[in-house]
Amino acid sequence: MTKPQSHLGSGAKWSMLDNLAQQVLSFLVFMVLARFVAPQEFGLIAIAHVIVTFVRQTVFDAISHPVARAESTSDTLYSWAFSVCVLAALCMSILMLAGAGFVSRFYAHPELVQVLSWMSLVVLATGTASVYEARLVRRMEFRPLAIRSIVSVTIGGTVGIVLAFRGAGVMALVAQQVVTSCLALALLVAQARWIPQIALRNLAFKEFLPEASRVSMTGLFNFLASQGDTVLVSIFLGSYATGIYNFAKRLTSAVYLVIGSSLLKLAIPAFAEAGKNPDALRDAYVRILGTTIFLMAPLLAGMSILAIPTITLLFGAVWVEAAPIVALLSILYILLAANQINDYLMFATGSRTVPMQRGLVQTLLALLLGWMFSGLGLGLAWTSVGFVLAGAIVWPWPQRLANSRMHFSFLKLISALKSPLLATTAMSLFLMATYKYMPLNIWALGCMVSAGALTFFITHLIVIKMWPSSYDALKELIRRRHPSTS
Repeated sequence: MTKPQSHLGSGAKWSMLDNLAQQVLSFLVFMVLARFVAPQEFGLIAIAHVIVTFVRQTVFDAISHPVARAESTSDTLYSWAFSVCVLAALCMSILMLAGAGFVSRFYAHPELVQVLSWMSLVVLATGTASVYEARLVRRMEFRPLAIRSIVSVTIGGTVGIVLAFRGAGVMALVAQQVVTSCLALALLVAQARWIPQIALRNLAFKEFLPEASRVSMTGLFNFLASQGDTVLVSIFLGSYATGIYNFAKRLTSAVYLVIGSSLLKLAIPAFAEAGKNPDALRDAYVRILGTTIFLMAPLLAGMSILAIPTITLLFGAVWVEAAPIVALLSILYILLAANQINDYLMFATGSRTVPMQRGLVQTLLALLLGWMFSGLGLGLAWTSVGFVLAGAIVWPWPQRLANSRMHFSFLKLISALKSPLLATTAMSLFLMATYKYMPLNIWALGCMVSAGALTFFITHLIVIKMWPSSYDALKELIRRRHPSTS
């Protein structure tokens, strides 16, 4: 029994490294590129990236995931999936090439023809790599995936930075994407120790068609939930607004992807172990949500309050328009983390339809409000308000259902989370009262961040001292890092 556990632990370590490497390295590259590339050009690459994401989630995942999830797999089966994926990738890349002119005319940006033409290579590389990736995940071989991410993102980012420094504009971003995706494919092939065969016959398409249809519909739903806002902004407000919006989204989503999504992985085993025991569910829920808020809330609140000096010093004054969007999307990602924890709890207690219903209602409401505010010409900030409002309007419903499963009132939940909530409030008040007197330089910004963090931790310790029943996320994090030997 020891060997499988060791293998699983190693896989989890490399999986987390893969996720962290992608986010941190991509963010560092993005921070440098933002100094040399204009918001409108970032908006153009965002439009192209939306198309790539749509194809990956609705086509490539629908082919590779059902095969990887099959009860029994074989290299012959993977070869069949690879052949279908490559054929689909060729068709999608040709379609992207053929439709580049139409998309360019729709957005009234002639540059999109060249951007989409080159990005069709990203579609081809992504589709070809999808089965390699699915096969490695099924075999719990995450080390090649982590190496793939570290090397490809670093080299692709370096190419993009060099070209941006030389004034290549949007093509620097295109080159970054093309080099990263093609190099990622090459690294997967080199490490996989597997050569697929062309196999389009002797395997029944009907066997995987129902599951492929479900994965494709789920992918479409996930695409609308994660990229629907970018699509609306690009259609109604243009490439410049899209660049500004995606800039703010990149900053705030980085906190969620590194912290929130990592902690969400703990929710599945924690709720599964608790079963339907209300006391055990309550303890697990407070632990996961409390730690999530303890880590995410101060980072997002501080980022929102100090958005103007932070963006000006780190990225350049051209991006300052994104500051109010950062504040709005920070609220959205806190709500997203809370809603997804509620979804996992509902899944664990047998209510599998509630998360899907919640997601569908929130997505449709977000698209409706975003479309309404965009169509009225109220500007990017109000469009973002529409997305946030959708999350805020829907959140009480799954929260009430989750509380009922735990036999936990909303007031008791707030009481259990007093520490991160009050500590974040105290830090926010301190930063709002003092940052306007801060000189605009990196040292002053560092001092403000340090003072805000100190205010947060001191308030946390005071709250825990006054109300010992409050959940102590800091103590839990220290305990996990230094487990008891008993």
